[in-house]
Amino acid sequence: MADALLDDLDDLSDVEPEEETNNNVAEEIEIAASNDGSISAQQQAPAVNGGNETAADATSPKKHTNNRHRLLDNDALKSHLQSIRTIHQKDDTTKMTSIQHKNNKEEDEHEHQLILASNKHLVSLRAEITNTHLDICKSYHPKFPELEELVTDPFQYRAAVMIIQNEVDVTNVNEQLNEILSSNQIITISVAGSTTSGRMLTKEELSHVNELCLYLDELQNVQKELTLFVESRMEEWSPSVCALVGPTLAAQLLASTGGLAELARVPSCNLQLLGKNRSTASSRGGMATQSRTQHAGFLMECDLVQSCPNYLKMRAVKAVAGKLALAVRCDHINVESGRQRTADVGRKFKEELRTKFGKWEEPDKAQVVKALPKPDLTTKKRRGGKRIRRLKERFEETELMKQANKRAFSVEAGEYGDDAMGITLGMLDTKEGGAMRNTTEKRKMRQANTKASRKRAAQMSSGVTDGLASSVVFTPTQGMELVNPDANKERVRKANEKWFSDNAGFQSALPKK
Repeated sequence: MADALLDDLDDLSDVEPEEETNNNVAEEIEIAASNDGSISAQQQAPAVNGGNETAADATSPKKHTNNRHRLLDNDALKSHLQSIRTIHQKDDTTKMTSIQHKNNKEEDEHEHQLILASNKHLVSLRAEITNTHLDICKSYHPKFPELEELVTDPFQYRAAVMIIQNEVDVTNVNEQLNEILSSNQIITISVAGSTTSGRMLTKEELSHVNELCLYLDELQNVQKELTLFVESRMEEWSPSVCALVGPTLAAQLLASTGGLAELARVPSCNLQLLGKNRSTASSRGGMATQSRTQHAGFLMECDLVQSCPNYLKMRAVKAVAGKLALAVRCDHINVESGRQRTADVGRKFKEELRTKFGKWEEPDKAQVVKALPKPDLTTKKRRGGKRIRRLKERFEETELMKQANKRAFSVEAGEYGDDAMGITLGMLDTKEGGAMRNTTEKRKMRQANTKASRKRAAQMSSGVTDGLASSVVFTPTQGMELVNPDANKERVRKANEKWFSDNAGFQSALPKK
């Protein structure tokens, strides 16, 4: 618990609280609680001239815990609060008299400086609230050490401490705790209170705890006063941001960063994390005191985001953060350059986001059924030729395929299997189709009647084909020639009788000399 709060304090350490104008003068206020619970404060003791410290006596006011001076005793903060209250009185007087008073340039600059100072004081107040909460936890730890883990919110913890006090049985104050805590927290606190290892506080310890709780109330009241002042002036100094997210969120964003210039330097990816509640062991266990959203801060409370359904909220936060970064920079440039500040940019962005979020929630459009294109019934002209004819013959439907594609009428079909689905062999199952075993005659491809084909056919028919060829041969040199088909056979017969007959004898095949 303490580590988590110290981490929060480290994040806020970028802007240190303003120091007192005179470090040698220690001004303190003694806070005492009356019987009815109201707060009374004694006036500040006069400072000693020359910077010397006052002598400590029995009647001198006490210092804060751990010798840490109270932030509410800071002269700069007191002067700042007095200036704000003076402006509020001036505004109330203007409203009562119904006189429109227009600020001049000096008054505008004064209010701008007050807004910047208020933002810095708000950062310091948050750090002081964290430190005071740690002091209360440390002082009340001997009585109820488990309470600081069960209730992590500083103001709810203070209220629980003021109710429980030195009560041994926590169940006796359950009705009062029910006004500030949830039922789950009350049950857990009751169980932890019955098994706690704490002890009763002494009167001095309990009085010190009550003083710290009252001081935390004062810090909360001052924080509210500064926040209301910043909200009332935000629409004038940052109109686009107020038009986009509202003056309350705009004041929280400026207070968390320290001013408009500092906020303009923050990228959109970090704007959505400003004001994020850190997770602790108790929050992860379902005992969180505040509603916590993963990876989101102040912008989750924006009306634009809240108008979206839950499944679109994180997406909406990112979109709002992107537009907010642009709106902040527009307002900052207008303030620095002295141009007229208008909310046109913020209204434009807000309208764009509303339109975009509305489109996100629209249902998906139904798929359009498109009609088929008009068929092209015209036959395309294809080139013919030997190659195309052979291609057609290769893929030509055979007689077997033709019989399988035919269906016989008045034929009983099976009730189950492929027959019922219409997957049959067609005419091949019938007597006529099944008895077909004749080989189809292969058709001879038609020869083209061209000059080259005729010449090629003439050359091929000039050879000897065992008497089947004609005896009339056309040669290109001699013209028409009559040839005896048996002349070649007679030469072969005479050669065989000469060399291989029984009466041939031994003869030499060598040529005669």
